[in-house]
Amino acid sequence: MRVASVEDAAREIVAAVSAQPPLRMPLLDACGHVLGEDIVAGVALPPWTNAGMDGYATRADDIHGASRETPVRLRIIATIAAGTVAEQSLGPGDAARIYTGAPLPPGADSVVRQEDTDRDGNTVIIHRDRDAGGNVRHAGGDLAHGALALAAGTVVGPHQVALLAALAVAHPVVHRRPRVGILSSGDELVSIDHPDDILAARRQADVNGPALAALVRHAGGIAVPLGIARDDPQELRRLIDAADDVDLLITAGGVSVGDHDHVRAVMAACQVGTAFDRVRMRPGGPTVFGTFPDGRPWLALPGNPVSAMVTFELFGRPAIRRMAGHRDPFPPRMRAVLRGEVRRDATLDQYLRVRFEWHDDGNRPTAELTGAQGSGMLMSLVRADGLVIVPAGRDALPANSTVSAIRFS
Repeated sequence: MRVASVEDAAREIVAAVSAQPPLRMPLLDACGHVLGEDIVAGVALPPWTNAGMDGYATRADDIHGASRETPVRLRIIATIAAGTVAEQSLGPGDAARIYTGAPLPPGADSVVRQEDTDRDGNTVIIHRDRDAGGNVRHAGGDLAHGALALAAGTVVGPHQVALLAALAVAHPVVHRRPRVGILSSGDELVSIDHPDDILAARRQADVNGPALAALVRHAGGIAVPLGIARDDPQELRRLIDAADDVDLLITAGGVSVGDHDHVRAVMAACQVGTAFDRVRMRPGGPTVFGTFPDGRPWLALPGNPVSAMVTFELFGRPAIRRMAGHRDPFPPRMRAVLRGEVRRDATLDQYLRVRFEWHDDGNRPTAELTGAQGSGMLMSLVRADGLVIVPAGRDALPANSTVSAIRFS
């Protein structure tokens, strides 16, 4: 049996999976996906030099020194609205009425704001020169033609949708979301579609199924519920064989070494090559990872809901992010200060649920345990916004110790 550290296990899982094939999809459907290719600007932004506000297009040389006491009078030779073409060039003493976004006429290099002017027929009277050379948005000033607009690996969000629309990219190439099969196991479990059994305490609710489905969606995958397997190796094998169209299989439960735990035996029967058989951590030590002969990955998580969700954050989320095309799939680490003393496990690193408190002084956040840390204590997760990592050791970790921490996404 190979036992891995959390860091080694996470790296091996990410190395064993690959990004899903890229495909083109409509722009709005691509929101939330990861770009599968670089986006190069096929047009400059803005595409033409234009007015930054309503006013009068002028030459800076003509308006220098303009004031209330010494106003400048210019001839209005054109009116230019957005969506029109500026055909007439400005010569000395000329101006053009112009509106925001309209193309600047040849010869102009300034837009005098409307409130600094008066109009007398075909003459504009300019009372201030503060806009000499100003209020002009130059072609390519935001993004040059041929420049890299968005790199492959960028997540397409609303701001990226705006840029892609501006560049007329109606069908960007993005990575397909991975389909993630989720299978719970245990004779004691029943679907939440049977609330009477649950509320009468005859059976336990399958918490892992909906919880892991929600986590998969949050990580960028497509959750494929596979149901609940009884503690029967033949039924477990049947359900797994039927799920041969998923990109990643996640099971919860049945992964320990008891008489009713059959996941390891079924893995062997399916010729799954395991990268590791256990992780040096608490909760979640019995986690196993392997790949089917066709290369599909199988992440087998413990059945206790807290263990399943904590190990998903450390192993499942990075795998799904890598499969969805993210360049950096791992959760960022930070440093935090423990509010109270924490007992340490002699041989296992502990991943404890905490709530962070941020301080105005800019110091590291403090982290306080969210209550009892047993692997069945759901409220410890509900109250938490992250994990602190307490390294193995024989002595307690005193209050005010600085530890590594992970914030939930």
